[in-house]
Amino acid sequence: MHSLRDKRNMIIQLHPQNPEVRTLKIISDTLREGGVYIFPTDTVYALIADSQSRVGVEKIYKLKDIDKNQPLSLLCPDISTASEYIENLPNHAFRLMKRITPGPFTFILKANKNLPRVTLSNHKTKNIGIRIPDNIYLQELLRIHKGTLTSTSVLSNDEYVTDIEDLEKLYGDKVEGIIDGGILSVELSTIIDFSSGDMEILREGKGIDLLEENKPVLHTVIRLPRKNLG
Repeated sequence: MHSLRDKRNMIIQLHPQNPEVRTLKIISDTLREGGVYIFPTDTVYALIADSQSRVGVEKIYKLKDIDKNQPLSLLCPDISTASEYIENLPNHAFRLMKRITPGPFTFILKANKNLPRVTLSNHKTKNIGIRIPDNIYLQELLRIHKGTLTSTSVLSNDEYVTDIEDLEKLYGDKVEGIIDGGILSVELSTIIDFSSGDMEILREGKGIDLLEENKPVLHTVIRLPRKNLG
């Protein structure tokens, strides 16, 4: 397995405007072989694995110590790639995604058979949470990887870990590397559910103002959260 491991320091520095292609290629190869990394996103830090790697995805479940029915997200570089894994993308969902991605949104949609069962957010409903993140490190990695990634936010004692040094203490010997994105503020994604056809906002988070601005193009019912999911 290719690796960027440094026994003294698991933190990987990337150029903030032009991330090093060679480093990202090594990360991509390691992910395909079942490795797991921690990357900053446009919301919080996340554990990531190759979506087609059962070993990598199961490692995420183990690292986060969660049941395999708990939701994970599918990171995609664009809508075109996301559509390859969706059973049906409603027109109003496509219009909205085209206007607000990349961005801090999770779109709940029905998955098709192109994803391994282990990657699905819910094994009964076959739903998947699609993310097209607005983060240069992830966007460049996805471009080089030429495939999707599976992710979940990094938590410790039910709190989001936002400091790179804390991440190293918690996961330094458990992941292949941690990409330094600085100290992130806790801003969760806005979750939008299109799995029933209509649009339902399950969680109001970062970017919710963009939904208000784009209401005229939706031409569909918008159901607000039944409760705040935190």
